[in-house]
Amino acid sequence: MSMNKKVIGVAVIGAALVGGVFTVSQAKYIDQGEVGVVWTAKDGVEDETWGTGLHFKAPLERVKKYQISQQQLVLSNNPEDYDDKKHADWHIDAPANGGMVKMNMTVNYNFMPDRVTDLYTKFNGMDGDEIVDSRVQNSIIAYVKEVTPQFSVMDIYSTKRSEVSKAITDYLNSKLNDEYGINVSSALIIDVQLDDTLTEKIKAKEQAKQDAEKAELDKQTAQAQGEADKAKAEADAAVKKINAEAKAEQTRISAEAEADANRVLNDSITDNLIRMKEAEARLKHGWVTVNGANTVVTEDGGENK
Repeated sequence: MSMNKKVIGVAVIGAALVGGVFTVSQAKYIDQGEVGVVWTAKDGVEDETWGTGLHFKAPLERVKKYQISQQQLVLSNNPEDYDDKKHADWHIDAPANGGMVKMNMTVNYNFMPDRVTDLYTKFNGMDGDEIVDSRVQNSIIAYVKEVTPQFSVMDIYSTKRSEVSKAITDYLNSKLNDEYGINVSSALIIDVQLDDTLTEKIKAKEQAKQDAEKAELDKQTAQAQGEADKAKAEADAAVKKINAEAKAEQTRISAEAEADANRVLNDSITDNLIRMKEAEARLKHGWVTVNGANTVVTEDGGENK
């Protein structure tokens, strides 16, 4: 093989290798839930974005990705809260009515597809992650601090946490939508920490509330027991009255029955009956006087019944 042929062969192989590397280097894959914004030196930012899939860009084109599906940003100093999620390693020191609170939060958000081309220009070619890391996180913290003073420490710590979360969500959505083209679907408080003084005050307040509720419950229980005892006493008295009336009625009926029996008996003692009884007695005892149907007076003055 001649020297010229060797040079030509090496040149061809080199060109093929360079071409392959060049081709691979210009491939850009857009992940599911993302869009790509394309910038060229000639035309600037293109109006049409790239969707999911593999794309090939020209050597002087730049492509930046923005997440249009829901993402979660965790603002917490507790590693258990974020795992592998996108996060900032700090909590939010927020002012509240009555003191300061330390809050850990999650913010669910996404870039709006129709705003990403403007964001590329506004933030000098930053992609979505760069905008969130360098700008959005700080804005979220600042805006949260504008909402929390509307609520008391107790509201944020326990009694109205869901209401506070909704107020923060609405406020963040209005602010980040305009400033960063971001839609906020929810901002949730996942943990609230207080300093020792506030913690003791809240515990004392909670204990006082529980004591008051227990006292009221005891009062209601005592009232209910008193009413039950009163009802039982009234029921017992009614039963006794009924029993007494029934006994009195029974006595009256028995007395009337006995009186009726005596009356019938007395009515049955006629003169003829008395004379017959006297005759029977004389035969048996001698001279007698009959005082009643069953009483006989003998001559010696005794009575036989």
